[in-house]
Amino acid sequence: MTRRRKIVILDDEPERIREMLRWLSLRYPDADVVTFDNAPEMIDWMEENLEELGMICLDHDLGPNRRRDGQFFDPGIGRDVADYLATRKPVCPVLIHTTNNLAAPGMAMVLDDSGWRCSRVVPYAGLDWIGEVWIAELTEMLEANSIEPT
Repeated sequence: MTRRRKIVILDDEPERIREMLRWLSLRYPDADVVTFDNAPEMIDWMEENLEELGMICLDHDLGPNRRRDGQFFDPGIGRDVADYLATRKPVCPVLIHTTNNLAAPGMAMVLDDSGWRCSRVVPYAGLDWIGEVWIAELTEMLEANSIEPT
């Protein structure tokens, strides 16, 4: 039985998001994809939507503090989301995409230890990795869990 679920992506690079969305639209034209460029807003959103998810994609490094509404805002890091997920019942696979070789193992460990199925791809060559390894790993993880994006 195939379950239809949303895909949520955490990444702070607009060009990477655009490329991910392009590949998702080619592979899953009817997919319901939600993107975030910071961990706090993603965590807040997941409080209400976690059960609807079919895939979570996490970057680690989300850039420096930013100004928002005239105040400094800390975008957090992907590990913040991984730590949040570790306190919740696993509902879908998690795909980590980061070049941060020091942080990625910790993200994977906290997810694995709390029962979340996770995998990692390492970005390379500009945006090429998205169409070569990211979409392939995402597809494999969705199919292994009999999930069809909505």
